[in-house]
Amino acid sequence: MLKRPIWNTVVQIFGKAIMILLSLVTTAIMTRKLGANIYGAFVLTTSVFLLLDALADFGSRAIGVREASKNPDKADEIYKELTGLRLMMANIGFVIGVIIIFSFKGFATIKVEALISLLMIFFTSIAGSLEIIFQTKMRLDLKTIMDVSFPLLFLIFLIAYPLKLNLIWVMVMYLVARILSLGIGEKIIKIKVQFKLNRVWYWIKELWPMGVYLIVFTAYDRAVDSMMISKFLTMKDVAYYGLSYKIYNSLVQPAYFFVASIFPLLAGQIQEKKKLFFRSLALILGVLILAAPILSMMAPFMIQYLGGAEFLPSVGVLRTLIFAMIFAYVNHLFGFTLIAKRGQKSILLIGLIALCFNVLGNLYAIPRFGINGAAMVTVYTEMLSAVMLGVGLWRLK
Repeated sequence: MLKRPIWNTVVQIFGKAIMILLSLVTTAIMTRKLGANIYGAFVLTTSVFLLLDALADFGSRAIGVREASKNPDKADEIYKELTGLRLMMANIGFVIGVIIIFSFKGFATIKVEALISLLMIFFTSIAGSLEIIFQTKMRLDLKTIMDVSFPLLFLIFLIAYPLKLNLIWVMVMYLVARILSLGIGEKIIKIKVQFKLNRVWYWIKELWPMGVYLIVFTAYDRAVDSMMISKFLTMKDVAYYGLSYKIYNSLVQPAYFFVASIFPLLAGQIQEKKKLFFRSLALILGVLILAAPILSMMAPFMIQYLGGAEFLPSVGVLRTLIFAMIFAYVNHLFGFTLIAKRGQKSILLIGLIALCFNVLGNLYAIPRFGINGAAMVTVYTEMLSAVMLGVGLWRLK
């Protein structure tokens, strides 16, 4: 039962290991060539982009995989309809992004750079449509090929760039690398677009709880911290926190890969779903017991390698976020299992509560305790989410 998911997970972890290695080298180059202030601007821009990308996705990846897994005879139609919906949402996200860029003072000096980054939303939307197909067909090994090509191309561009590096050219190279990697994915699987208003309305009604949740989750997971730190502290503090959070986010990825691999089974028609859930939970907890202490000890080395002496204030933040990683791993399994059980509305309520807690917590902690306070709020937010998701699952058993 777990053979194919474990294979997918191993392939993705191998691919992710390559991506992390590429990301480490890329980050080390950028932190040193850009400096903390400009790297902080890069972190702020990409954090806001992730929020808009969540709007463009609107839950269509997870729900699309669930519906295509349950209705394999209608899978091709589902792919085409969701691709059309995703492109529509990407246009909405682009307009909102332009408004944010010209109204939020954090972008006052980097409007052009932010606008270039915003163009990514259309290409990321297409990449997400390809992911729905890869995941439903249990071919996440093919998805990994497309994913690895993106950071590899970006790193090649950074190394080959002959002039003094600035944020504009970083964003241009980032965009070109995404476009080229998408071309690789398109060669593996061709996608088609279908846009019918009645079907768009159907999918919006089906997706909205999950879609709003993803926006809410991304807000407190990525955007709120960076935007509040830029408001109350300095762009250097955004850089210190952003570097720690980049490492934390990479460390959480194996949980996403594993749960994404078993999600079609949790959402499909197989027997023994409860056994699959508890075996997966035991595996996740076993990995955490071994990995968390080792990672905490390695925190100074990771920060020193990636950012150098200028980024040493990131060490304490990273150690705190590693503790949050324990709850984040569990939340991935709980959240996807709730989606499989059609519990999107419960997830939305949980997300809204977590967002309110996170915003209020950061408003209190960041002015008083700085970036370490923001990290502690992340721990408590993940802990609260784990409790609420667990209760939600228990109510649906």
